[in-house]
This record gives sequence, C-alpha cells and structure tokens, in this order.
Amino acid sequence: MIHFPEKQPVSAKAAAWLLPACLSAGVALAWFLIAGLGWPREQAFMAGILVVAATLWVTEAVPLFATSLFVIAAEIFLLANPGGWPGFGFATGEGTSLRAVLNAAVDPILVLFFAGFLLARAAVTEGVDQAMASWLLRPFTQSRPALLFGVMGVTALFSMWMSNTATAAFMLTLTMPLLAQVAPVDPFRKALLLAVPFAANIGGLGTPIASPPNAIAVGYLNRLGHHVGFLDWMLVAIPLLLIMLALTGWLLLRHFHSASAHPSFVLPAPRLTRRGLLVVGIFSTTVVLWMTEPLHGLSASAVALLPVAALPVLGLIKRSDVNGIDWDVLLLIAGGLALGFGLESTGLDQRLVSLLPGAGGVGLLFAAMILLVLILSTFLSNTAVANLFLPIGLAAVATRPEASPVAIALGIALMSSLSMSLPISTPPNAMAYARGELTTPDMVRIGVRAGLAGAILIIGGGLLLM
Repeated sequence: MIHFPEKQPVSAKAAAWLLPACLSAGVALAWFLIAGLGWPREQAFMAGILVVAATLWVTEAVPLFATSLFVIAAEIFLLANPGGWPGFGFATGEGTSLRAVLNAAVDPILVLFFAGFLLARAAVTEGVDQAMASWLLRPFTQSRPALLFGVMGVTALFSMWMSNTATAAFMLTLTMPLLAQVAPVDPFRKALLLAVPFAANIGGLGTPIASPPNAIAVGYLNRLGHHVGFLDWMLVAIPLLLIMLALTGWLLLRHFHSASAHPSFVLPAPRLTRRGLLVVGIFSTTVVLWMTEPLHGLSASAVALLPVAALPVLGLIKRSDVNGIDWDVLLLIAGGLALGFGLESTGLDQRLVSLLPGAGGVGLLFAAMILLVLILSTFLSNTAVANLFLPIGLAAVATRPEASPVAIALGIALMSSLSMSLPISTPPNAMAYARGELTTPDMVRIGVRAGLAGAILIIGGGLLLM
C-alpha cells in the first residue's frame, strides 16, 4: 500500500486548545469592534466569522468542510437571526434572512460540480478513463519528447473534466508500464513522473468544473451579474493552459535531459464495454451542450442535470457511487460562497477594502493579490485561499470603473491551480512524490519556475482585460 503525504492538519492535542482559542478570539474581536470602535454589529459579527474561518482553514484544526459548515451556521444565527433574539441580526438596514444565506450557499454551480463528480465516477467504474488515456497516448509512443508531451496533454485533458487527484491516480498507474521500459538511473523517469502531477494541476485551469476555486469564482460572478458561460471560461483559460503545458514540458526536458535514445514505447491495448461506450456518449453530449450554451440558451448548471439524471437511471451510477462522491468538496465550495455573501451583505467587504493602501492603482493591487495567492496556495488548500481572496478582491474593484471583476475573479481562481512547487502543494504532487523516486528539490526546481511564469501570464492577461 502506498501512503500519500498530505498537508498535515494540526494534531488532536493542538486542535483541543486551538479551536476554543480561535472561537474566543472571534467573539472578543466582535465585542471590541462594537464596544470599542462603534462598528455596526453585523459587520463586527462578520469580522469575527471571517477571522475564525481564516484561522481554521489555514491551520486545519478541523476539516476544511467543517469550517464551511461553521460559516453557514454562524451567518444564519448571528446575521439572519431567525429567532428574533435581541442583540443579534443587523443593527442597520434591512438585514438578511435564513433563506438568503442558504440560497447563497446552495448555488446552482454546485449542480455543475456534482455532475462532474458523477461523470468522473462513471468513467472510472466502467474503465473509460484507462481506455481513453491509452488510446490517446498511443500516437505519442515513438519518441521521448513526444511521449512526455503526450502524457501531459492527456492528463490535462482529463483533469479539465474530473478531479485532478483522480486523474493523477490513474495516469500514474498508466505510466507504470512506460516507466518499466526506462532504466532506473535515467533522468527521463523523473521527467515522466513529474509530468503527471504538473499537468493535472494545469488541467485545473481549463473549465469551471476543473477545480473548486473555478466554481467559486463563477458563483461569485453570477451573483454580481457577470455571467461566465462554460465556453467563455474556456476561451480565456485554454490559451493559458496550452502555454503552461508547453513551458512546463520544456522545463522538464531541459532539466531532466537524457542522452539515451529509445525507439518506441509499448502500451497495453484497452477494451471498452457497451456500458463504457454509453458513458462516453453521455459525457460527449453533456460537453457539447456545455460548449454551445449561446445556441440553445440552457445554462451550464441546467445542462448538468442531464448526466445527473441519466447516469443513475441507466444504472451507470449506483448508490455506493453516490455515497463515495467527495461531498466535503461541495460543502467547502458552499462555505466559500456563503462567506462572500456575508461580507457583501454586511458591507464588511467595502470596509476592509477601505483599509487597503490606495496608491498604485488597480493594476498593482491585482498583481499583489496574484502573487499572494501563488505563495499561500503553495502551503495551504487552494480552495481555502480562493475562499478568502475572492470576496475581498471583487470588493476592492467594485467601485473602480477601470477594473474588471471578471479578470480579478478568474485571475485568483486560475493562479490557485498553478501553485505546485512542493509535495504538499496539491494531492497530485503528493501522489507522485509517494512513488519514492522524486525529491523535493526536483519538484521545486520546475514548480517554482512554472508558477512564476503562470503568475506573469495571469497578471499580464488580467491587465489586458482591464
């Protein structure tokens, strides 16, 4: 059995004092802001919720999804105040309601992500992932550079539609027969092993369902009245994805250059059953409908109901498959959307933005946020970082006509997928590192350069959009 190194949460002993200390700090902060600085209580409550959520997401004293549930519950009791208790709810304005908080958390974007989970589960169950990957790789087995770029392209393609962790898992399995044909001391082995996690992370750029930060960004933009369709996202993200794949592949070949020649590689021949072909048909139909939204008028979330209904009805998804879905990821997304709603509805987002230095303009602010996301996502959950930065970033440009909320949201979401320089940065990195052939410097050497290049491209592209 292979044990994958992960971002380790704090120990149970540390969590035993960190959790109550964090909650106490949130209460103390809210009390100080009300009694000491005269803030409206809704903003003070939301500031306390934000501090507690940020601390718990960073330290992982409790699971990430548990923090998201705390955010939703705290906003309902402290801000919506369904019991009408004195001293709770809004002190100014109309306030919010239980329904409004829940509507913000249960955004239609969750249906889109849920459909992606079901399609991925069906593909794995019926062997579609292995068969398709093997077929797609077959034309690239004639040379080492071709194989490397083929592995990266196929990995990124699958990662655009399913979990990058699941993609990395089966692609690492698929590369085992290829690695068996390379000498143990050959540097190309490291290049091929690193190609999978890096391409899986880069593939997270490609579609709104490729990673949780993408879904959160689309949810925020939809709430602000900026509709970003499936094809709209891809038109922005795919060029960046292709450039990053080419650059990362070049870096891998350059730093792990091998003088050995290899005439060709051999892949096992896969077989696809009728059930597998049916999964391919449903998947293909769904993707076509997602990409042709302007023609038929159905939103991506509405189209997502097709596989959600068809896969279980046709017996391609069973109860055990539904139970095995990463529900914690959906809860994490819901918590991020609820946090953004709370900041916006209480006006805390604008108050926080007013504390930011005004010198340098929107461009400097955007560049600073992208670099901070790059640094923090290297050590923390990229979804948690997106949850914290998206509402503040969008609020910072809300009153500036020269700024583009779409550029800000897409920039933050895309950058979080490119923070991949350490084994703990992403699950695909950890899985490749667990093979025992890679060192941390191997990963850092390529990941830092690729991440910085991605930051430069995202900053430049964002400034052009603005």
